[in-house]
Amino acid sequence: MSKKLFLLIALMLSISLALLGCGKSATSSEKTSGDDDVYKLSFNVQIPATHKFHTDVVKPWADLVEKETNGRVQIEIYNSGALGTLATAYDDIKGGLYDIGYVSPLLHLDSDLYPLTIGDLPFGITDSGVKARVLGKLKDKYMMDAFNESTLLSISSTDSYQLYSKEPVESITDVEDTKIIVQGAERIETVKGWDAVPVSLGLEQIYESLEKNTVDQTTYTSVGALGLKLYEVAPYLTKIDLGATTLVFLQNSDSLNKMPDDLKQLFVEELGPKLGEMTGEMYKSEAEKAMNEYGEKVKGQGGKVITLDNAKLNEFKKPSKKIWDAWAKEANKKEYPGDEILEEFKNLIIEEGGTLPY
Repeated sequence: MSKKLFLLIALMLSISLALLGCGKSATSSEKTSGDDDVYKLSFNVQIPATHKFHTDVVKPWADLVEKETNGRVQIEIYNSGALGTLATAYDDIKGGLYDIGYVSPLLHLDSDLYPLTIGDLPFGITDSGVKARVLGKLKDKYMMDAFNESTLLSISSTDSYQLYSKEPVESITDVEDTKIIVQGAERIETVKGWDAVPVSLGLEQIYESLEKNTVDQTTYTSVGALGLKLYEVAPYLTKIDLGATTLVFLQNSDSLNKMPDDLKQLFVEELGPKLGEMTGEMYKSEAEKAMNEYGEKVKGQGGKVITLDNAKLNEFKKPSKKIWDAWAKEANKKEYPGDEILEEFKNLIIEEGGTLPY
C-alpha cells in the first residue's frame, strides 16, 4: 500500500469517527467529557420558559438538583415540547428519547398507567395535595409492576381546569354547538355531554386557534392560561373547576441506572418526590391569584371572570356522572378490578379531605 493511499484511508476513518461522534444524541443521559463525576440529564417540558411551571418549578428544581448533588448532576431543560409532545411522552421517556419528563395518563389509555386515569375523572379531585395522596395509595396497591422501563419520580397535578372563551359563558346553553379545545377521552365525553364540539389540540395550538377563531373556547388551568397569555384572545373566564390534570413525573430507567447508587437513591427518595411537591404547591398557591390577574388583564377588552351559582354549575356537572361509572366498566375490560378501584377512589377522596361531585 502506498504512503498516500494509507494516509487517505486514515483520514477517511478519522472523518467517519468524528461524524459518528456528532450523531450521538445530545439528549441522552451521559457523563460530560473530561469530568467522570458529572451526569447531564435532559428534562423535556411542554410549556414555554415564560410559564410559571418553568420559572417557579422546573428551573428551581434543576438548580436544586445541581446543589444537592454537588454539581454531579446537571439538568438540561428543553421547553415547548422541543423533544416530544405530551401525547408521546410515555413512550419517549421509556425509549430514552429524553431522560426526565411528565406524562398525563389520560393521553395513554392503552398503557399500564391506566389506573391513574381515574384521577382525571371530570369534576373530581381539584386539590393537588389530595390527588397526590389518593393516587399514591392506589398506585401502591394496583400498580406494583407498572414502572420498569421508566422509574416513577412522583405524582402531582395542575390546578383545576376552567373555561376560557371569546364570548361570555354564563350557563350551559352558551356552549351548545360551540367548538371547545379539550384533551383526554373523558373530557372529550364531558364536552359532548354539553352538546358542544370537542376539539383535540396540543397546548402549543391553543392560542393560535383562539386567535384565528377556529375554536370558540378552551379548557385550561388558570396558571397555564396566564403563561400562554390567553387573555389576549379569550377575554372571558368561566370558573367551572372541571378537574386538575394528573402529572406523572418519570425518569428513563436506563438513564437512572447509569448513575452511581448514592445518586440513584437521592433521585428516587428525595429529588423526585420534591419535584412533585414543588409542582403541587405552585399550582395550588397560584391558582386563585392567576384567576384574579386574568380578570384584571381582560378588563380593557370588556372581559371578566364569571362565577356560576350552584344550579348553573350543576348543569355542567350532570352529564359527567355516567363517565365515572363507565370508567369502572372500562377498567374491568382491561382486567383491573374497576368497581373496587372506583369505590376505593371515592373513599380515599373523603379520607384525604376532598369532596365528591355526585
